[in-house]
Amino acid sequence: MKKLKIKEGTKQIDPHQYEGRDDIEELIIADTVEVIGEAAFYGCSNLKKITWGERVHTIGLHAFEKCESLKTLYLPNQIKHIEYLAFGHCTGLSYVEFEDNNEVDIWSGAFANCWELTCIILPNGLKHIPGFSFCGCSKLEDIFIPGTVTSIGVMAFCGVAAEQIDLPDSIKNIDSQAFYNSKLTSVSIPNSVLTIDESAFGLCYGLKSVEVGDSVVYIGKMAFAECPSLNEVTFRSTIIGSIGTYVFKGCKGLKRINVPACAMDQYKRLLPKHLRRKLVEF
Repeated sequence: MKKLKIKEGTKQIDPHQYEGRDDIEELIIADTVEVIGEAAFYGCSNLKKITWGERVHTIGLHAFEKCESLKTLYLPNQIKHIEYLAFGHCTGLSYVEFEDNNEVDIWSGAFANCWELTCIILPNGLKHIPGFSFCGCSKLEDIFIPGTVTSIGVMAFCGVAAEQIDLPDSIKNIDSQAFYNSKLTSVSIPNSVLTIDESAFGLCYGLKSVEVGDSVVYIGKMAFAECPSLNEVTFRSTIIGSIGTYVFKGCKGLKRINVPACAMDQYKRLLPKHLRRKLVEF
């Protein structure tokens, strides 16, 4: 069998129903199907193409995990729930695009370890990028984050290849290790961001410059640690309340930390002594 057509009248594809079937190359889902169950197509290693039915709203845990021949994925706006590791370890997947979707809920690790993924276009309407979403996507260079996203979860983009990411002015929180060990070369954190958690940009070896917006009140420990190429940092916030320990640990190339003149004393109090001599007011 090369083409599998789910028959009309089917409402749910049962958990594990087609797990491990290496004879399926194309999947056509009937318009009556609403739910794709847990691990329904797990390990269908030759699956290359999916045609979605008009009513599919839930893609269950591990539903398409390890579908290694799947290369492109277009996710229509009737899909509301993409559960844990739904497309994890799809190691041939290179391109993912969502239609705009105000109700979509993406679970942790949904696209983790898709090693060949180079482009992701997230849907306008998405509010949270959950933890580990694209962790281990080591070739991911093009990332579109819509202006509806308010938070980026733990290790969401850990290890990605993107050198620059346009963070929209809607994000309020960047969780721990969100961009850890990524290939970022510069970061501009928008004025909407309130908190940057522990090691959020740690171990970014190519990171050279960072600009932090004017609303940040909290920066976690080691937020920018072990970024040896980091040369210049600009803090625009005058309401900063806490900067964690070892925030620039291992940043051997750091020469300047630019801060607002009216908040100089504040930054002197929050930063350790060896960093105070790098402070420059503007």
